[in-house]
Amino acid sequence: MIQRSVVIGLDGVTWRILDPLIESGHMPRLASLRRAGAWGVLESTVPTYTPPAWTSAVTGVNPGRHGIYGFVEGHAQNERHELVHSGRIESPTIWEMAKAQGLRSGIYNLPLTYPPRELDGWMVSGMMTPGWGERQRGFTSWDKGSADLEARILKWVPDYAVDMSADWERDWRDVALAERALAILQQRYTVLDRLIQLDPPDLLFTVIETPDRLQHVYYRYLDPADSLYDTEAGRALRPQVIACYEAMDRIVGLLDDYADGGGAVVCSDHGFTAWESSVHTNTLLQQWGYLKLKAGARLMQTSAARKAVPLAKRILPARVAREAKNRTFAAVDWSRTRAFASPIPQQGVFINLKGRERFGVVEPDDLQGLKEEIKRDFEELRGPDGLPVTDRVHLAEDVFEGNALDGAPDLLPVMRDHRFELDDELFHKQPITDLSHLPRGVHHPDGIVVVRGPGVKQTSELKGSVMDVTPTMLYLGDFAIPDGLDGSVLADAFEDRAISQRPPRGTAPPTSGPRDEGSPYSEDEEKQIEESLRGLGYI
Repeated sequence: MIQRSVVIGLDGVTWRILDPLIESGHMPRLASLRRAGAWGVLESTVPTYTPPAWTSAVTGVNPGRHGIYGFVEGHAQNERHELVHSGRIESPTIWEMAKAQGLRSGIYNLPLTYPPRELDGWMVSGMMTPGWGERQRGFTSWDKGSADLEARILKWVPDYAVDMSADWERDWRDVALAERALAILQQRYTVLDRLIQLDPPDLLFTVIETPDRLQHVYYRYLDPADSLYDTEAGRALRPQVIACYEAMDRIVGLLDDYADGGGAVVCSDHGFTAWESSVHTNTLLQQWGYLKLKAGARLMQTSAARKAVPLAKRILPARVAREAKNRTFAAVDWSRTRAFASPIPQQGVFINLKGRERFGVVEPDDLQGLKEEIKRDFEELRGPDGLPVTDRVHLAEDVFEGNALDGAPDLLPVMRDHRFELDDELFHKQPITDLSHLPRGVHHPDGIVVVRGPGVKQTSELKGSVMDVTPTMLYLGDFAIPDGLDGSVLADAFEDRAISQRPPRGTAPPTSGPRDEGSPYSEDEEKQIEESLRGLGYI
């Protein structure tokens, strides 16, 4: 018998913020789900960013197999940086797994689903869809008529927003972002409610992006353990932001009711923490002798020059600011540079490897030794307070496995419980900039998970990976799970008797549908998306 299986994705949520909201009665539906089921921590991918994490959640595999590492493909040596999109995902997805078993899927607001894919069921694309709040075309797929579905959505919500933008440079100063977020959450509720009545799917995978945007801007006003929580600004802003979490809870209730005796998973792609400092990776690599600048480029390390790129990011259009930033890399002497920073969302370091990189100089035989050398330098790094800055350094081969390794950084340092964020800018005199006076937040690998459904036990000790979301979703619906996934059913969420009576069933992996890897974006659309990514500090 087919049982509905629902994933309720809350982008970036963390128990650090949800626990006090639940305890104070602001999120009763999430509280009810926790009481009735298993809950705990869901670990994100490395790197801890939306594109690889949600893609791992809907494929059940690591980034080394699905090939998504960030928002753009390319780095400082590339003449052009292409935005990622659905055609770049190299592994079968949950909706393809469902189709292979004769099941209908509903995919709502999932990042990197633009252009929307063909499926048995419906899809409404999310983050990386052009438009950013304007009325759009081409953001749905429905096997009963994509244009008809778009028309219906725009009739239900004439000003439908395909994604919520935010600007961490400005939005923390007032409540305007929270007010806009509440309006968009009300849109999300209306559209989801109508969609599940219009065409009820067997598997429903939804993502609500709002908490990520709010926490990038207001995080330290929301975390009771933070020093900025009990400030005048925090007290003034918090009621409007809490209203948004109450609206999210209504969506949780709507979708849990839809599961109707089936299974539900509430999860996030990553967690959040306070953003205390920026670590200027290229400045470190220059100080350590791995990155070299051309003669005369040191003149750019004046105070005025160091402020130029951040200023450009604030006042210029995104494409112009990014081109200005890219031009600064013309100061790099690639013929003498052995390592350089990855784009910000990848949180890593590339070796300038001969035969792989455009201006590669490092011999392949020297690759492993150089990686170990840079790893030691990061491990020995101390901050302005004299304390260690680096928690650990992942080598690519330790966290990625598969046939889609192009684009993966060679090293991925983890800096002081993720409160120190790596960037890729040049011309900083000091390698670390203190940001602790601002309320902003940044990603942390500890996300959340709640599982409710038949056979689920009550426990608060659940631990898993985002790669476990797809196999657990399939198991809750009593569907077969494709062989060879990196993730597995969250068995600790279930009574032993339930697992023994109904063990997970395997099946052959589905054939992945046709994909067009070419960019689907016009130049104007790229500018719109880059503007939003810049607002979140991602480029």
